[in-house]
Amino acid sequence: MKKIFYFALIATLFTACRKSEFDAVDRSSGDADFSKYIALGNSLTQGFQDGGLYEDGQSMSYPSIIANQMKIVDPEMGDFRQPDVYGNGSGYMHLEWENDEIVVVRPADENGYSEDPSWENWGTKVPYNNLGIAGITLMQCVALDDNEMTVNQGILGGVSFPLLGDFPGNPFARFMDFGESPFTGGEAKQYLDHVKESNATFFTCWLGNNDVLGYATSGGVSTEIDLSLIGFGVIELNTLSDPTDFRMKYDSVLTALHDQGADGICATLPDVTVIPYFNTFTIQGLKDEYGYSDVWIEDYNGTVRVATDDDLIILNAKDTIELGAGSSEDQFLQNGLILDSYEVSLCQSRTMQLNSEIKASAASFNYPVVDMHGFLNTLKAGAVFEGVEINPEYISGGAFSLDGIHLNPRGYAIVANEFIEGINDHYNSNIPKVSIGNYRGVVFP
Repeated sequence: MKKIFYFALIATLFTACRKSEFDAVDRSSGDADFSKYIALGNSLTQGFQDGGLYEDGQSMSYPSIIANQMKIVDPEMGDFRQPDVYGNGSGYMHLEWENDEIVVVRPADENGYSEDPSWENWGTKVPYNNLGIAGITLMQCVALDDNEMTVNQGILGGVSFPLLGDFPGNPFARFMDFGESPFTGGEAKQYLDHVKESNATFFTCWLGNNDVLGYATSGGVSTEIDLSLIGFGVIELNTLSDPTDFRMKYDSVLTALHDQGADGICATLPDVTVIPYFNTFTIQGLKDEYGYSDVWIEDYNGTVRVATDDDLIILNAKDTIELGAGSSEDQFLQNGLILDSYEVSLCQSRTMQLNSEIKASAASFNYPVVDMHGFLNTLKAGAVFEGVEINPEYISGGAFSLDGIHLNPRGYAIVANEFIEGINDHYNSNIPKVSIGNYRGVVFP
């Protein structure tokens, strides 16, 4: 009898364990409507990685990952359409073995993955759900006056100048119709107009990264092109966006979404100085690896001086470093290859200002905000996700792609999970997160 009792007890426990392990999870969209989800943003939203937009990378953009998970809780949700690129797309970086070491091969290099033939004609102008555009700033999304309308249309959609020729516009924006330039008598269409026409029921908004990143990746070198004499206005490139203008434009975007009755979530801007692009070549590293006694740089005001650990060397300085740049006062690293300590401080303070405006704008519409600034800062010291160690080391860090700026599929999966957590918390939904182990990091040869 005792044996029968013990076997019955074991069977009961085993059945109970199996029941608790396989109980159905109550998946729900909660208070949100995911019927039509759109994603607003720049290159990070578009799925850009490894210095380009290509088929394999784009298919694992974070909005696409989020949409797939939303579909689990709302099977009736509409398709999430991206402006698909094919094959190599715009061309991208990859790794190869060369002389018994792994090297980064760029699209223009021998054996590089150059642009796909289809890239030249990429960009069918139909409505899409992923409205991410590599290189776009929030300043270019909304015009506050006629001059901005003309300039933004020219930057994004292209324009022809009499006697000066054609400017093709942003190639990564070709899938979106920006109308015709008012400069030549046409009618411009804004990014904001596409948001207004989206009929979105839910959105993610990660606009604003390039409003600091462009300045930082250019080494703090901004450019102004004054074309007012020919009636076009002033084009500003790689500048830090003004917080007041930023707030007005961010409000305009959220107003357009709120007026449609869309639910959604916003995200703050990361501290760009923590990414591999600014931390791969260090001052001490140049001393150790290249034998420099001091590293000489040109700072923001043209002064040639010895660099300190507070000055950041950009990843694109590699070729000039290998030619000896920075090794002496006469052979210094030029300003455009350095984000000096003053420029670092400007980037960090402006990021905090813009993040304050994002939070305030979102709060005025009762939209939640994902703190990507705080989250990505945790990667600086290293973090573990599902047993996978992630840090900001170039190539080996696990989350960033070969351009040192954008994420790889594993990094985008981590970001998707952060958005999903924020959505679930605010809207009482139960979207399942993805397993980041199912998404690749950098592809090694």
